[in-house]
Amino acid sequence: MRYIELTAAVPATRAEFTADLLRAATGADASIDVPFTQPDLESDAVPRPGGRALVRVYLRVAGDADAARAALLDADVGADVSVRDVAEEDWAEAWKEHFHIERFGERIVIVPSWRAYEPAPGDVVVGLDPGMAFGTGQHETTRMCIEALERAVQPGMRVLDVGSGSGILSLVAAKLGARVTALDTDPDCVRITTDNARRNGVGRAVDAREGSAGAAWPFGEPPLGTFDVIVANIVARVIAGLAPSLVEALAPGGRLIVSGVIGEREREVRDALTGADARIDAVRRMGEWRCIEAVRS
Repeated sequence: MRYIELTAAVPATRAEFTADLLRAATGADASIDVPFTQPDLESDAVPRPGGRALVRVYLRVAGDADAARAALLDADVGADVSVRDVAEEDWAEAWKEHFHIERFGERIVIVPSWRAYEPAPGDVVVGLDPGMAFGTGQHETTRMCIEALERAVQPGMRVLDVGSGSGILSLVAAKLGARVTALDTDPDCVRITTDNARRNGVGRAVDAREGSAGAAWPFGEPPLGTFDVIVANIVARVIAGLAPSLVEALAPGGRLIVSGVIGEREREVRDALTGADARIDAVRRMGEWRCIEAVRS
């Protein structure tokens, strides 16, 4: 069997709309590569003026590609469309072409395991093999969380990563000197996080386990105590529901970093956090996404 990779180059401001359009037309998931610009680490990141985003779907049959082309034409999103065949035996490797070495903040460098990199002085290098788990650093929410962790984490701190995915945020925190508990409800993510931690030489610093924050804490009230920093890159609805448990698990003065929040849900999350006696300290923006930082009062 052969697969079809369809790539639509569109204005960056139409990327999310285009991705939704392709999902509806084909039933396939879509990835987005958006060029952003950020004058400095204290500024909000915004789509680069005039930048073109690349929206990709992988399809099984030519008819799906025709449906995708028709949907793009009808919507008039200004797409330049390219199509190529991907052999079944290359399917598992095809997505790797789109993941490159990325620098975050001042020191963090994410290096896919299949690429070579010579560190510069001061670099904090995280090697990553995401496998089937979410989290490569390319998504806006992940980027904002990484930059927030760089500012917040000091050696010896205790960090909780809720919804760890590939473990990318746990690895960053561990490389910055923290002891990390990584939680995910998917056993594959727990395994991938553990494997990535071992490959990065921080296996002893990252305790990956299956579970979630909430009424049934896997470690008590919580039995492992409280955390200096908690990061949760999930979705607004879940963050809002978990807000009391997340704040409860923070040490006094501890910092909560949450993302996966679309702009229109920002108020919902802010209200949930303040209702749990947390103080909103910062809100970062990247395109349509928000990263909210709060401090336990």
